[in-house]
Amino acid sequence: MSAEQPITERVNPLSVNIDVASPQDMISILQRCDEEIFSGWQNYPGMFDARILETLTAIATLAAEIMKLGSRGAIVFSGCGTSGRLGFITARTFNMKLESAGREPCCHYIMAGGDRALFTSQEAVEDDPPCGMDLLHNLCKDKTRVLFLGITCGLSAPFVAGQLHLCMEQPDKYTPVLLGFNPTCLARDLPIEKWDKTFRQVVQRLEKHPTGYILNPVVGPEQITGSSRMKSGSATKILLEAVLVAAYLKTCKDMDVRVQDLLQSYHTVCDSVYSRQADIGDIVELAGKSLNAGGHIYYLSQDSLGIMGMIDASECPPTYGATLDDVRGFVATGFDFLKNNDGDISDQGKHFRISLANFQQEVAPTVTSDDLVVVLTQDTSSFPCVEGLPCRTACVIVGREQAQVNPVQLEQFAAVVQVSLPSMSLVGVVGETVVAEFWQLYREIATKWVLNAVTTGAHILKGKVFQNIMVDLKVSNNKLFYRAVSIIQRYSKLSQSDAQDYLLRSIYNTDSVAAETRTAPVAEHIRTATPQHRVVPTALMATLFQCSVTQAREKLDAQPVIRTIIMSSLEKTRVL
Repeated sequence: MSAEQPITERVNPLSVNIDVASPQDMISILQRCDEEIFSGWQNYPGMFDARILETLTAIATLAAEIMKLGSRGAIVFSGCGTSGRLGFITARTFNMKLESAGREPCCHYIMAGGDRALFTSQEAVEDDPPCGMDLLHNLCKDKTRVLFLGITCGLSAPFVAGQLHLCMEQPDKYTPVLLGFNPTCLARDLPIEKWDKTFRQVVQRLEKHPTGYILNPVVGPEQITGSSRMKSGSATKILLEAVLVAAYLKTCKDMDVRVQDLLQSYHTVCDSVYSRQADIGDIVELAGKSLNAGGHIYYLSQDSLGIMGMIDASECPPTYGATLDDVRGFVATGFDFLKNNDGDISDQGKHFRISLANFQQEVAPTVTSDDLVVVLTQDTSSFPCVEGLPCRTACVIVGREQAQVNPVQLEQFAAVVQVSLPSMSLVGVVGETVVAEFWQLYREIATKWVLNAVTTGAHILKGKVFQNIMVDLKVSNNKLFYRAVSIIQRYSKLSQSDAQDYLLRSIYNTDSVAAETRTAPVAEHIRTATPQHRVVPTALMATLFQCSVTQAREKLDAQPVIRTIIMSSLEKTRVL
């Protein structure tokens, strides 16, 4: 691979055989890759690098100052896809903490695509800098001081680039922070439609900006190539929370805590999660059976673990070409519990009906033996009742070592993962106050690691991954368009222009792409591709078998397990 390829888009050598691993071995591979979040990757600055720790501390100090301003100030988290969703849950958590401490809430989130994107992919908005700028301006027009945290794991999202530019144009009001996981020299340098700058040009300006910050520890390539919902998503949650926990404690408790100790406490949680490797593998196996049988995976929870379930579910369509019904999450009272910007949007369709009552009334009557229901809880004293459902059921318990667990109640589940977080060990790292105040954050990140493993493993078992490449991704934004070209190029050995031509053939269902189509803006190709299924596999089949688009689709219809047909075609063409 080119040395200039962003690290977040490179193949991780630790996971190249994950597609042929057993469910338990998949979890072991995921663990080795996740360890790089904390150990660092090669010789690049990692999470515990002195520069990163200094930057985190400085941002936490600024956040504490703004918390003291109350509603006159704002801490804004903005991002697209997983990044925006993690910004949402961070703002939600710390507004609730500030209110409980008698302080005015000051945390806000901007989600590319609005609150609909919390549940369903609206990723095309990621490519619109003016939209991002307008949303930030409108949110902060009455604020006197703003700490802006723009999250883009690959240093690539135009939506965030526009917002960073706005911040640098108004330095007396905004302090811009860029959070991502590539070196700045690997920030995306492709032209941005509707704008006159590249992301790298924005980064180069930010590097010289007197009050701006770049927080970019390198955590290594993803387990599934380019799937930044995984390692990068986990690192995003950890870093945001380290900043906000330190700021909150300083503001509301007059207490100092070292950010490196906060980071280390998450490492302790990660070790606890992966100590349940065999049990997580059992749920992966159940989930794979459900998806392979045409069934569904449903997450149910009465607390914020359900939000982690909904985030995990929302990531499956763009990553694996899943339908919106394949994986869904339901939480407590739904939007009353969520506290999102737009309030109750359940009238926008069934995929926005997210309460446990919605599950019982609308989904439970349709459940079959092919489905899997996963309960997310902290103990067995109170959780959604799944007894009597005619499907596979599993339970993920994330709680204290002394959590109330009734073995009899667990007998109804086909698989149970019990992650007992070591409260005393955590107290030894960060102190009793931090553990008591922010126990839920540890439960959430632990749940994220478990659920990412479940859906990743299930889609691998369904044949949606070849080696460690997502071969059925949704071509729904600029980043994914060029990732699709790269995947086709990787296995066909074609030039980039020829690989892109085959992608366009698949998108437009033609064997001869017209000149005006070939030169059309990439945004037009994305608009055409977004509602389609199996765009990338069809293009791959056409290249590898040197056949028409129609014949490629027929091959996929005859063998729907994409990994199997790719392997077969590669063997026949002797590419491997």
